[in-house]
Amino acid sequence: MRHITGIILGSLILTSLTAFAAEDRRQRVLDDRTQVQAQGDWVYNDLGKGTEEAKRTGKPLLVVLRCIP
Repeated sequence: MRHITGIILGSLILTSLTAFAAEDRRQRVLDDRTQVQAQGDWVYNDLGKGTEEAKRTGKPLLVVLRCIP
């Protein structure tokens, strides 16, 4: 019985930690986006605007595709 209780308790703790980690990761992504936009050096999530900026300045366009699981 103690073994089963330990497994259940451990599962609940891991589930709680996973949910916390997911929220923490989400917040880091949002903070990153806010910081990038505040600096004004990068065009974030707007390919059309980035293309226009590249044409206007005569600079090459760098597109970064990110996957944040």
